[in-house]
Amino acid sequence: MSPEWSPDSVRSTVVVVNDRVLSGEKEDKAGPGCVRRLAGLGMPEPRLRVVAENRSDIEKEIAEALRRGDRLVLILGGSGFREGNDAPEAARAFIDVEIPGIAEQIRAHGLAKTPLASLSREVVGVSARNRTGALIVVSPGSSGGAQDTLDVVEPLVPHILAQLNEV
Repeated sequence: MSPEWSPDSVRSTVVVVNDRVLSGEKEDKAGPGCVRRLAGLGMPEPRLRVVAENRSDIEKEIAEALRRGDRLVLILGGSGFREGNDAPEAARAFIDVEIPGIAEQIRAHGLAKTPLASLSREVVGVSARNRTGALIVVSPGSSGGAQDTLDVVEPLVPHILAQLNEV
């Protein structure tokens, strides 16, 4: 791990993309679970946001996270192919360099548990190629899918941020 990286300096936002959670019809378990897990790594309390299933609202939250200087933006949900599942497209609007190998690894990890993992369209990339860059990750919105995503991403975050910080 790079000496330039320490979890207590990594601000993050978890964005839950779900109309039913936003309306109060459904309880969000994935978002709070990810916030607890990231905070447990030593990251300052991650910001948790819930938005509607539309590209405009997702883009507003990503833009706000980047404006705040967050280094990790985790988007839960909106990664399928139904109408309103625009999280991958919204994230790509902010990604300078896509990292497809991580998205493939997330799907492979999920496939070990459920054949439905292949229906998700994870996207992973960085917003800039320097110390201002943030890791942006689009994940399934289920609790299991979100935890699978963090299983894969968590050990990679120090290396990704260390590379960005070297520039």
